[in-house]
Amino acid sequence: MSYRIGVDIGGTFTDFSVLDQNGKTFLWKEDSDPVFPAQAIQRGLKAVARELGHTTEEFLKKVSLFVHGTTIATNLLIQRNGPRIGLLCTEGFRDILYTRDAFKPDRYNLRMPYPEPLVDRYLRLGVRERVNKDGDIITPLDEEGVRQAARSMRDAGVSSVAVAFLWSIANSEHEYRAAEILREELPNVPVLCAVDILPEIREWERTSAAVLSAYMLPGVSSYLRELESSLQESGYGRGPLIMQINGGVASVSEILRKPVNVLASGPAAAPAVAIHSGASRNMQNMVIIDMGGTSLDVCLLRGGRAAMSREISVDMQPIGVPGVDVLSVGAGGGSIAWVDSGGALRVGPQSAGSRPGPVAYDAGGTEPTVTDANIVLGYLDPEAFLGGRRVLRDDLSQAALERVGGKVGLNALEAAAGVIRIVNANMVAAIQAVSVQRGIDIRKYALMSGGGAGGLHAAALARELRVPHVIIPRQAGTLCAFGMTVTDVRYDESGVCHTYSDGPDIEGINRILTTLAEGLRSKLKAEGFSDEKVRIEFFADARYSGQVHQLTIPVPFSETITATQIAVAVDNFHAEHKSQYTYNRPTIPVEFLHWRVTGIGLAGSTTVVGKNDASTPNRRGVRMAYDFASRQMVETAVYHMDDLTPGSSFVGPAIVQSSTTTVVIGAGDKLSVDPDYALAIDVNVDV
Repeated sequence: MSYRIGVDIGGTFTDFSVLDQNGKTFLWKEDSDPVFPAQAIQRGLKAVARELGHTTEEFLKKVSLFVHGTTIATNLLIQRNGPRIGLLCTEGFRDILYTRDAFKPDRYNLRMPYPEPLVDRYLRLGVRERVNKDGDIITPLDEEGVRQAARSMRDAGVSSVAVAFLWSIANSEHEYRAAEILREELPNVPVLCAVDILPEIREWERTSAAVLSAYMLPGVSSYLRELESSLQESGYGRGPLIMQINGGVASVSEILRKPVNVLASGPAAAPAVAIHSGASRNMQNMVIIDMGGTSLDVCLLRGGRAAMSREISVDMQPIGVPGVDVLSVGAGGGSIAWVDSGGALRVGPQSAGSRPGPVAYDAGGTEPTVTDANIVLGYLDPEAFLGGRRVLRDDLSQAALERVGGKVGLNALEAAAGVIRIVNANMVAAIQAVSVQRGIDIRKYALMSGGGAGGLHAAALARELRVPHVIIPRQAGTLCAFGMTVTDVRYDESGVCHTYSDGPDIEGINRILTTLAEGLRSKLKAEGFSDEKVRIEFFADARYSGQVHQLTIPVPFSETITATQIAVAVDNFHAEHKSQYTYNRPTIPVEFLHWRVTGIGLAGSTTVVGKNDASTPNRRGVRMAYDFASRQMVETAVYHMDDLTPGSSFVGPAIVQSSTTTVVIGAGDKLSVDPDYALAIDVNVDV
């Protein structure tokens, strides 16, 4: 028996999803350790191995693929506890990180604090050199100036350096030579070039991506190398693969080449589950939510592809590289309920996390959370949490909701219902932000729900949004961890060829696309992918002349690009522009900026398909749970997910429990079990 394993570190739990060669999965949740995250992985691997009847060493020797999504890079940025780094730039441009693009993220907020710089100004050093937009050298590189800058950085004790020169995308000679000198002068300090991280137009974004990478590199490198060593010592014979923000996975060496790709890596795995699940259902469009203990992540699947964005930023710093467009809000099981100065009940964004956690954990928490509210409403069984591994204190939840409710004249039950209404409203707003506010009618979409807390709220959210279908995979409790076991290896590269549709530079475009495609094919082949398992996709960034922002559109390309294929790309641009902005200008030439190539190594996966027996599942019992329509506790049937087989169905109100998640089915909603054991809920949107 061989296994694939996905490990996703969240704010409250570290999730493990184990997929065997027959397509069966085993799921596990371990408390996250915010100080020593690797320890949660070690504890979880030991527990998973034990549950599967192995020692840790025996289990890891049977693992063919280990994929990990980590929050360490994101935490370094948000907490600003990274190392001291340096930036070498073109003389006169060391303040590009300060001037940015002259816009504020919230431009009408007069009191908005300026983001703390990642590089102190005295370590942003300029050197004489100049290349123009055509790649011509105007001013040669001052190599002695580079050595002087290196000595200054050495005296300051920098841990890594980013090099970002003007128009290095047109001619990278100066940037590479400066990096070579820096490595000579600073032999133990990593040096990253902006042209390698983000070879694209826009100086601020390119410099920002390089600086972010340099800032994260020491911490990410230390963590990933330690993980590699730990796995090897425990019996895993291959290096781990790391989840990237683009929705694919990559080797540790590739991540260390472009550290910015590991930002927000965990949530980017969710669309892989939707693609995996949607293929058998012929569902191309889904809203995907992942509600864990700390936050809610929302993204879209459109036309069978994850919605991507190049406008993603972390703590107001643009990352530049394309990534899965995920919106995260502070709405999780650990989100704290509180009363503001105006006497209004609020929920989040503060979270109790894993320590101390919800009040019911009896670990020192005193402020009620969404989890506590779900306990008081009867949705969560205190004795079934994590499969019975942890018994929750419902009496503590009751008392905590009583206290906060007393401040606004509500009893514990009313306060709990209010908490759920508020957190649901927050989640509806987040879903609408990535869909309705972008002109997407999500009533034609399905809602896929994941995360330990997602099933508690999914049907209610769908009802509010008028979405009639909800899909909850059997692996929903560890959604992103499972996504890591079925996602593909993916690498993204890009190049600049600035040209127009009415006189395209065919030779330049072909040179870029062919070179990048050949490089990606070679890289994937070296990682063991046969030609049949490699897929190459081509895209371009395009805009109407005079526009500031561009759209990324698919480009038909085989062995060479022709005027006919350029015309198809232009048509794709006009159609996408009308889709997103409701209008287009077909008579205006299209301006092309960047040409992108994506190399995908298809992982392949198996799915367990059960026989449809149309049986009625056995109830595990009946308990009182809150009904929002009648505003009172009602008798509610309780089922266990392990008892549900393909073809079985029932009508709510009902609750389905498992060791990693709980699903609430509202009155009039119909649940049925699909052939792959996923729960499909037809929501009564007329309620």
